[in-house]
Amino acid sequence: MTRAQRWRKATRAVFIGWLSAFVVTSPVQIFEVLRNSGQSFTLMLSALGYGFAVWLLITLAGVSFVWICIATPAALLISPQSLLKRPLPVVVLCVVAPVLPIAYRLHVWTHLYHDGIGWMSFWIYALFAAVFSGVAIRSYLRLLAREP
Repeated sequence: MTRAQRWRKATRAVFIGWLSAFVVTSPVQIFEVLRNSGQSFTLMLSALGYGFAVWLLITLAGVSFVWICIATPAALLISPQSLLKRPLPVVVLCVVAPVLPIAYRLHVWTHLYHDGIGWMSFWIYALFAAVFSGVAIRSYLRLLAREP
């Protein structure tokens, strides 16, 4: 398998992972918008539009960064055979690894002392990161197993 084929498969897997994570986290965004919009129906509709636009841009920017800095080099440098030999450790590592920086950045361990960052800030990003990376790596492994 050529590097160009692996890059195309990694790009497809990253897109599938982003779409899956966006769909999974969308109900949380709807809940947040409804909670913050009050009783006004027009405010709720505009807030839904803005909320989804902002969430789409934030997640797309993050996923683009991951695609450029992590997925592309990994697809080009790591042989498919080494990934397909042990898929379970690869998937577990790819799901746990992105949640750790989020936990560090949002100071999850200080939740009892609440330093201005709520649990919702952690869970929405952690859920997105876990779903995105899990679906992306699983899709990539499936695409690699299908050789052509």
